[in-house]
Amino acid sequence: MGFTLGIAPTAIASWTAPLPSSAVVFPSQLGTYSWFTLHGDPGMPVTMTYQNGVGVEFMDAPQAVALGVDGSTYRRVAAAEDRSIPADQGDPADMVLSADGTFAVIAGANGHGTVVVHSFADGVSHDISIGAGRSAVPLSITSDGDQVLVLLGDDEMSRYADTAMKLHGTLALLDLASGDLADYPLEGVMAAAISPDGTRVAAQIEDGTVVMDAAGRGVRSLSSLSGGGGLTDDAWSPNGTHLATIAYEEEWASALRTEALLQITDVVTDTTAVVPLEGIDYAAVRGWNDDDTVIVQAYRDDNGAEFMWVDAGTGATETFATYDSGFTGASVASADLARDLVGEWVIEDRAPQQGWIEGILLGAVVGTVCGLAVWVVARRSGANRAAV
Repeated sequence: MGFTLGIAPTAIASWTAPLPSSAVVFPSQLGTYSWFTLHGDPGMPVTMTYQNGVGVEFMDAPQAVALGVDGSTYRRVAAAEDRSIPADQGDPADMVLSADGTFAVIAGANGHGTVVVHSFADGVSHDISIGAGRSAVPLSITSDGDQVLVLLGDDEMSRYADTAMKLHGTLALLDLASGDLADYPLEGVMAAAISPDGTRVAAQIEDGTVVMDAAGRGVRSLSSLSGGGGLTDDAWSPNGTHLATIAYEEEWASALRTEALLQITDVVTDTTAVVPLEGIDYAAVRGWNDDDTVIVQAYRDDNGAEFMWVDAGTGATETFATYDSGFTGASVASADLARDLVGEWVIEDRAPQQGWIEGILLGAVVGTVCGLAVWVVARRSGANRAAV
């Protein structure tokens, strides 16, 4: 009796079906970079979007990835990859994720004249005009999903054009329903974040970081905030009173980064508490779990990463998820969390579902092993009958 090289249907089913859960799951181990990650939509809200791979580490090309709330489903966001511009060296277009994880706003940084709003539930995309020939990069979105801060420019916009890897432009608030743009009286803006309730805006400019109300009134500098601010889109605490940013302690003799510092700034009193992140050379704020706990992504030397809770008062850290860069060395960059879902997270070990090819390959291996086992048993049975 011979054996058949086949695919075990039950093996594929177990590989492709996520574990049942009614919770919002964040995986304790993020899926490593895969060539086989499918383009498409998870068909559910997503808990995080990110760029997988920066430049070309080893046999990889940058991907825009969305992670479903099941903690298992990874899909490439074609709408972001299709808007990649040559100046960005293969990076997908910048995007910001809505607070509920149902859609993303995607840049048009090469004079597209539009930004794209892309739904993860049904895959539908639609353009919103920002002016013919203009470029726009989305920076931060309100919790209700109605308005998004955008950086505007009349020329191509790429951080690779700046030695400090910073974008530069004018800041505006875009109403996603009406398409109305409200400009802010600021020049040379590099980053900005709007508070969850949409009432305050923080902006990083050449001279430091400023705050104002959402209408652009009452602009004032945060003089206690140093190190350029490291402002990310979800820097505001849930109650809108504090900003979390990253700075670096430097060894002045060599100007080398030695330790990342978490800065917690009270925007009312303009006071900043500095919390050393011991053993961490490079990090980014990814949001808040609650008003006392910051979410930080720490980068490792091998391009791997750790996602951790950081106590805003004591600096105590707890790693809740890790990422292995794998043999390609692909890193996780520009991670953006659906901030309103963070409080619902259940951290679980989940097998990544990145593409049908992986299921077929696993099924083929299992089918081959099962077939070989049947063949060995049949041969032994035949030999025993012959001996009798």
